[in-house]
Amino acid sequence: MEIKVIYDLLTRMPLLQGINGLDLARLEEHAGLQIEAVPPLRHPLIRQGQTCRELIFLVSGRFVKQMKSADGVYETQETVAGPTVIEPEKLYGLHCAYSNSYFCEEECQVMHVEKADVGKYLMKSEIFRMNYLNLISAKVSRLESALQFRKQGTPLEKVINFILANFTSDEGEKLLTIKMNDLAEYLDETRLTVSNALNQLEASHVVSLRRKEVRIPDISSLKKYRNEHFS
Repeated sequence: MEIKVIYDLLTRMPLLQGINGLDLARLEEHAGLQIEAVPPLRHPLIRQGQTCRELIFLVSGRFVKQMKSADGVYETQETVAGPTVIEPEKLYGLHCAYSNSYFCEEECQVMHVEKADVGKYLMKSEIFRMNYLNLISAKVSRLESALQFRKQGTPLEKVINFILANFTSDEGEKLLTIKMNDLAEYLDETRLTVSNALNQLEASHVVSLRRKEVRIPDISSLKKYRNEHFS
């Protein structure tokens, strides 16, 4: 791929928007910016719990993002579309491990930048540092909002809050895999009250139900439903 094409793609990426060609040229000279085509894979490109040692940019295509709860009781799944960068907040700090697994749903264009090269070259760009701080701040705000999950309220409110606490992105369809009994135990409710709450949400067309599955076609519709009924 020609270097000009690479630059055009990279300057549309989160964290790299606004960086001038000289800074990118310096990084390319020393680190070798290569955008690789990755075919659909059955095994994860990134595994939950894997140590983060690089920035991984999804230039184009889609990843399937999967998370298994620490106790192994439930799983979440959603789609991540490029251009984006995968969990950049995990590159630094005490626990540098990915929170999710990522699979290539289709052929994707992916670029890797080693942690050492991020520190040597990208962090010297004021624009990159500002982009990084803004992105991390946005993620912290979303996580704080998710951590406000509470078990107070009606069974319906508890179910909605549990779902929203596990998904921080509005884009794409979401899937929650959990047994009804386990969800009831999480919420300190009976299986019957949780089942009734989920059936009410399905009747309102904000979720669809299958055995051990809660599918959310549009999570913004679920948020709107919550605001209309519990504001």
